Amino acid sequence: MAGDLGAASCGRGRVADAGMEVTMQIESFLDDLPELDPVIYHELTDYGWRGLTAQGEVLEVRSSNGHAIEVPSEIIVSCGGERIGRRAIRNDQAVDIDDYLAHFNAVVALYKENRVDEALIESDATLRAAPTLRAKFNRAMILLASGRWAEGLDEYWQCEQDAPFMRPQVRAALDRGLQPWRGEDLRGRRLLVLHAHGFGDTIMMLRYLPQLAARGADVALEMPPELQRLTKRWPHASDGDYFCPILHLLRFLHVAPQSVDGSPYMAVDAELVARWSIPKGRKRIGIAWSIGKPSDGDYPREIPLGDLVAALGDAELHSVQVQGGAEAKALGVQAHEFDDFADCAALMLQMDEIVSVDTAALHLAGAIGHPRVYGLLSHWSSWRWVAPWYSNVRLCRQAAAGDWASALAQLHGH
Repeated sequence: MAGDLGAASCGRGRVADAGMEVTMQIESFLDDLPELDPVIYHELTDYGWRGLTAQGEVLEVRSSNGHAIEVPSEIIVSCGGERIGRRAIRNDQAVDIDDYLAHFNAVVALYKENRVDEALIESDATLRAAPTLRAKFNRAMILLASGRWAEGLDEYWQCEQDAPFMRPQVRAALDRGLQPWRGEDLRGRRLLVLHAHGFGDTIMMLRYLPQLAARGADVALEMPPELQRLTKRWPHASDGDYFCPILHLLRFLHVAPQSVDGSPYMAVDAELVARWSIPKGRKRIGIAWSIGKPSDGDYPREIPLGDLVAALGDAELHSVQVQGGAEAKALGVQAHEFDDFADCAALMLQMDEIVSVDTAALHLAGAIGHPRVYGLLSHWSSWRWVAPWYSNVRLCRQAAAGDWASALAQLHGH
């Protein structure tokens, strides 16, 4: 569930990094290797050469003896000792790489400081220096954070049509011969809706399936096991006339932040709720404090569990996340074994309150309409929270980067 300075796998509030690839390996031509995005401009350096790829990575290539070398027309790229592809070396356009990096890195720094108007200016300057895919992706993130969703969602979708931003589930659907939905009339057609981003994204977006059905679409879902019971009211399938990653329904349904309806939209099976019944006792609070799959450069969503436990005082605490069981037990938090998100939702309904960082648990508590939910947001947080997704969730945001005390002080109105 997871903004980032991550490299190739970017998603939530994150921006892409102009990461450096060091020690490129030059080898003989190998026919069976895939073509990677080309170097569109290169220049000699005192130690070898460097180049800018179409995706937006700056490659530093060092010669074995530390001196300048002749730039080849193609290189073989290796990662972890394994050849992953070949990359053409061209000079398609003149680029001032230092200027490109200065603007690119300014975008990252300004976005992290929530200075989105200035970040957008720097983003446009980056694209003028070199219109790389990563620079375009960053501009999409800035537009979304600015609330300009019509433009931002379109640019986000465009970026995900290509590596490294294309989602594996989308690649798999294309490989199966499925047709991507681009807004065609859905009456009498099956639309296969894919889980392709984070669990929280899918839970957040399930509210829009009835709109698709109202358009006459035969809606089917392709979901991982963790979400199948939670989505059992909809048929599950692996094919259709069209497919669409569920997050990109925002684009095709023309969703704007001000048009989001924050009403609860998800029911929990009553028998499952009964099976998760817990004897009444002290005030019970369900908590989520960490991220299942953190990534480098992601916006800092995790809170130290000890700080959260101390802030909640004399209460019976229950973990509503799957990771961190040993840590929870060590601090007196009851950990549970969930088969999937349906189990987690049933436990949540036994709680008097839910307190969660920005992760799937927060979206789940909002979607099921739990009456008392607090969301802890970092100072730099996802563009998603520009919209009022859940009327039952009170957001408590850090006053400054790293200041969880200021967010915790907002719990219960303190």
